[in-house]
Amino acid sequence: MVAARGVFWTLIAITALSIAASEQDEEEINVESKSAAFQSSYTEAVTALKQRQFEMQLLTPQLGSLPRNEFDALVRSINEKRPIAEAKAGRTTVTYDVILQPGHYGRSTGATGTAGKLVSERELVAFITARVANALRSEHLKVLVVPADNYIEKASLEKIATQPTDIKLHSRIFLAIHADGRDAPCKGKASLGYDSNTSPLAMHTIGYALSRALGYKYSEFERDNFSVNEARYYMFRSVNAPMLKGVLEIGELTCQDTERLLIGSSEKIAANVSKALRLIYELKD
Repeated sequence: MVAARGVFWTLIAITALSIAASEQDEEEINVESKSAAFQSSYTEAVTALKQRQFEMQLLTPQLGSLPRNEFDALVRSINEKRPIAEAKAGRTTVTYDVILQPGHYGRSTGATGTAGKLVSERELVAFITARVANALRSEHLKVLVVPADNYIEKASLEKIATQPTDIKLHSRIFLAIHADGRDAPCKGKASLGYDSNTSPLAMHTIGYALSRALGYKYSEFERDNFSVNEARYYMFRSVNAPMLKGVLEIGELTCQDTERLLIGSSEKIAANVSKALRLIYELKD
């Protein structure tokens, strides 16, 4: 019996390692073009958001930049060496309201993310994700933050180990948050990737929230904002999320000006994304 159990968990470990390897290959999405659905839904989506007075709920940059001491304090907060996002594995037997994933967070090898001169992707998106999670929890939503690897608890794997590819977490909303990096700096832009079952309105809501936090008009931001249907993000096949299944790249850390903008806007990004997710949640099925 002990030997059989050992073989069982060896097979699970081998399966998990092979899946993790392929997942890391698909972690970064190079979005090449916009989906027709996203483009054609622009006017209708913006009209719907204006009717809900969504813009009035969003934070925008203050005039002028953050004072040096406040900016430096923010950098130190982002770079604190602790599990900022409190990421943990989820249960397949629970239906969450929102599942969030800070890109590459909790991963030490393989695709570990990019970094700027001041902050790393993992720490920046964990900092933002933690604040999104806290804001949603304060409104009594059941929120789970999962790491990049080992995002399904061992007990859940054991129950359905005979069909490991069918193991899924369940939530109304799933959003992964990343930052970008380029070998040639300042060539990257924010991007939105979403599953084919996700409403384009939901992703417009996320994009609109990000644009306001960064100080862009959405009509200008959207033209630079790449989006693709059925984005090949590895977590999509591991989560059942009928309201929203998306990946948000907030911008390029390897561009110094953009890095400073993302750091200075990090708390506004978190506040606006949480408001966007709350609105999407209220839209229901």
